[in-house]
Amino acid sequence: MPRLQRLLLLGSSGYLGRTLAPLLSEQSFILLPSHRSRALYPDSIKFDFWRDDIMPLLREHEVDVVVVAANMAYEAADPAVDKHEYHYRVKQFVQACRSCRVAYISSDGIFDGDKGLYTEKDQCHPVTPYGYNLQFFEERVRELCADYCIIRPSYLYGYAGGELDHRLTRVRAGLLSGESFEFFDDMFKSPLNVNQAAEIISLITCSEFQDTMNVAGKRMSICQFYREAMRVLGVPCERLHPTHKPANSRLPRDTSLDTHMMEGLGMLPLTINESLARYAPRSVEEA
Repeated sequence: MPRLQRLLLLGSSGYLGRTLAPLLSEQSFILLPSHRSRALYPDSIKFDFWRDDIMPLLREHEVDVVVVAANMAYEAADPAVDKHEYHYRVKQFVQACRSCRVAYISSDGIFDGDKGLYTEKDQCHPVTPYGYNLQFFEERVRELCADYCIIRPSYLYGYAGGELDHRLTRVRAGLLSGESFEFFDDMFKSPLNVNQAAEIISLITCSEFQDTMNVAGKRMSICQFYREAMRVLGVPCERLHPTHKPANSRLPRDTSLDTHMMEGLGMLPLTINESLARYAPRSVEEA
């Protein structure tokens, strides 16, 4: 009887990671969840990207697949973090994983936002420290790994572990308490429900796909996203106002993603209305 492959999930306690974990465990893998500070699972393995060498862990647990759902690129964007240390750690990490299949969860932040609806073949032009860090990690994976997939989501939203994401939770609570909000109507993303994103990422990880794929939803402005989500959640939107991105803002204007490759594989993104209804916890559905 062949040995079941062993999959190490980095970031299993995070928003995406805790949504991915149960799906990956259903894919004929022995799932090895990991954490840095807070274990979500009793068998979770402690690993700190910034302190630990992953090679002993890979050998001890005979790991076949590594899924990087922890967002080290975001942490490294902190001005207090030494960029040389980040580059060293990324090289060491990817070099150690080169005999495994590596699934790296990147982001739309790798683009400059001048064009929008970026395809997987468009050249990356990051304009933020976060984007540069994503690009460096992606490049090392392509350079050093023979078996890999790079997955680029955009905004992720929705219920994970029964809890609504922090963005929508904050705005819903604020609107219900009488606060007003302004969101850009000229800044565009491709929001996708975290549950559907996790399902697609799980399928890609467990396939023989070796390339980059956008995993995203319909292009829409930030303001449109919040308006649609609040309507589905039953929250009045009178205090949710559109505004324009300041001319001196360095935030990318349009990092929306083209999803033809994803849809060509039969993975059609759900609308905000469809996804919040489909993946709502039972207590919400019954309310």
